Amino acid sequence: MKNNWRKWLLIPALLPSFLGLDAKPMQGEVAPQPLDTIEYRVFIAVDKAGVEHWGGKAAYQKKLDAFFGQVNDFWNKAGEGRLKYYFRYVPDWQVTYDCSSRQLENVYKRSAGFPDHDVLLIIDSILDFDDEESAKGWYCSGGADNLNMVVCRGRSKTEHEDLFGIDYFHRGVAHEFGHYRGVTDLYADRIRAKNNPVNNLQYEPDSCVMNNHYKTYKWSPYAVNIINYTAKSKRPGRDFPGFFKQMFPENIQVSVTVKGKKKKGVKLNLYGSRAKFNDLIATPYRTYETDKKGEYLITGVPGLYDKPAPPLHTDELPYNRWFTFLLEEEYKGEKKYVWLPEYEVQQTFFENKDTYQVTIDF
Repeated sequence: MKNNWRKWLLIPALLPSFLGLDAKPMQGEVAPQPLDTIEYRVFIAVDKAGVEHWGGKAAYQKKLDAFFGQVNDFWNKAGEGRLKYYFRYVPDWQVTYDCSSRQLENVYKRSAGFPDHDVLLIIDSILDFDDEESAKGWYCSGGADNLNMVVCRGRSKTEHEDLFGIDYFHRGVAHEFGHYRGVTDLYADRIRAKNNPVNNLQYEPDSCVMNNHYKTYKWSPYAVNIINYTAKSKRPGRDFPGFFKQMFPENIQVSVTVKGKKKKGVKLNLYGSRAKFNDLIATPYRTYETDKKGEYLITGVPGLYDKPAPPLHTDELPYNRWFTFLLEEEYKGEKKYVWLPEYEVQQTFFENKDTYQVTIDF
């Protein structure tokens, strides 16, 4: 029988012409340009017990490489075309440890000896040391020389957890790397209706990997802005000291009208919310009143959200921050409300503005 492989190889080459799928852009269109690639080198330490359980070093390295392929693919696709660069996290497995991962973590927190790496990752698939159980799960913390460290620890004392086999693990690590790049936890801004004594409404933050990595496949506009802004820094904590607080505008301008006319004397109450509790404190943190122009300029905004001055009207304020404010406007018994989550107010930083605008009409 004759070999017709050459004939068949010609068909795929001709298909684009037949289907009108010419690779060249049509007149007036601009061909997409490839993005510059930015790499971050990841120093990796893995527990010896986990390496042995999963088939030895070669088998584990294969798992690790495939996993970082997932992380990089997800990270960039989650930008939905809004990222200014292609980001690549490069795994560099340096250490196989045979001790408590908590002990190793504490050593790394004090060490500044990682000049060739940008972020640390400790993986521990089993809680085989007593001190590990109190810190199970995944989180990002800081170390010496502004080096971030991501810890991924299993949740069982008896069975190795196949972290790489968990569907959302790569999204979870992307979430923790998001902290490394400078993005805060958006889920901390959530307020549950049952914990809201002011208007009994729930507040749900923007959809984002930094809100819920279990079910979310995209970066919010806020996260995209930060990832793009800090992109070229290998250690944002070093190169952008105080960055989180700097993102707040200096002012919040509140403008109130009644039937379209500016109104003096409208009472403004600012209620603070707490992370972890996901609640609002029932007593206003600050109270203001509009002037004859129907306006009030709230100043010193960074200090209202971050390390706020007393009285706080609560004995416990996690992270020493108000994560969301609820602004209540009251006129002749009628009340209106505006949510002021930190991530929304901080967007003014990327708009080169020093004032966040709030407009209310009764």
